[in-house]
Amino acid sequence: MPAAKHRRGGGRRLDGGLLGAALGVFALAAPALAQDGAPVVVASPSQAETAPPLRLSGTVTAERAAALSPRVSGLVVGAVPDAGHVAKRGDVLVRLDTALAKLEAAGARASLEEARARLADAARLRDEAVALGKNIAQSTLQTRAAGVSIQQSVVARLEAELMYQTEMVARHTVVAPFDGVVVRKRTEIGEWAESGTPVLDFVGTDRLRLDVQAPQEHYVTLSRATSAMVRIDAYPDDMFSGQVIAAVPVGDPNARTFLVRILLDNPSNEIIAGMSAEAMFTLPGIRGAVEIPRDAVVRYPDGTTSVWVVENGEDGPRAHERRGTLGKSFGETVKVIDGLSGDARVVVRGNEMLDDGAAVRLVERLPAREGTAVAGD
Repeated sequence: MPAAKHRRGGGRRLDGGLLGAALGVFALAAPALAQDGAPVVVASPSQAETAPPLRLSGTVTAERAAALSPRVSGLVVGAVPDAGHVAKRGDVLVRLDTALAKLEAAGARASLEEARARLADAARLRDEAVALGKNIAQSTLQTRAAGVSIQQSVVARLEAELMYQTEMVARHTVVAPFDGVVVRKRTEIGEWAESGTPVLDFVGTDRLRLDVQAPQEHYVTLSRATSAMVRIDAYPDDMFSGQVIAAVPVGDPNARTFLVRILLDNPSNEIIAGMSAEAMFTLPGIRGAVEIPRDAVVRYPDGTTSVWVVENGEDGPRAHERRGTLGKSFGETVKVIDGLSGDARVVVRGNEMLDDGAAVRLVERLPAREGTAVAGD
């Protein structure tokens, strides 16, 4: 019975010599493990003073486009250029039959000449009455003076009538309202054109603009921008300058974008409406910002992020967690706006299970797992 108690109570107990030997081995191994540390691969941040240009694609549009129609109805008798015709402001594009309008203008001119003659005769009779003085009745003098006023009113009315008829003759032509090009012809000689019905589509060539849709997060930056570089797809080797003239604050709720309009510098008229193009905006850089490899960022389930850096201590390199403000990511790099210096050493491999202050060992690549090696780049 005592032997059974000995097995049950001391079957797993080490004797004093074996226990002392185990403690001695552990005491010798502990410093070695502390000096060895967890293997990590580190990299140095790169300066990110300027952000890469923002590239946005869009379509060249004309600032001015008009569907031209005659101001009066009539028979088309002349002009009517084909699509592609370039015109200057004031050039006649469509001419309507003016025969009846000119006859009415001629009648108004004749009536005006008759009224002017009657006014001259009335003025003569009034002057004669004034010269007679007291030898003529005052009522006669007043009648002749009133006759002059009446004829002056008739002349003024007929002058307005002549101006109206002259304007009606002019309205039988459709003229270019600005410098541009005909893009569509809607009528032909011999057809009847109705007032208000378009006969030509006309697009201005003097002021062209590029319309692009920009992401909503760039609204503040682009609304304050003054210039942009533009590459027209039809001229891939040339760069054109443009001025931002509008950033429309009402965006597309589905695409989360807003309209940016750029006025193009087109001195040689090489650019035409309808061309596709790309605008490049230089975004302002953030002072002190650095870029680090994407693998250096540790993301936690609650959505927070951190970066592990290696700092030299009295007992060797140790890992410390840093929480900074992250910016945009570009490819394999992430911008850190603040919280990280440019001379820091960030952990890009082996940062998944680190504890703050843990001893680490810098390696070029992580130890092999199951016969494979994990590269550090």
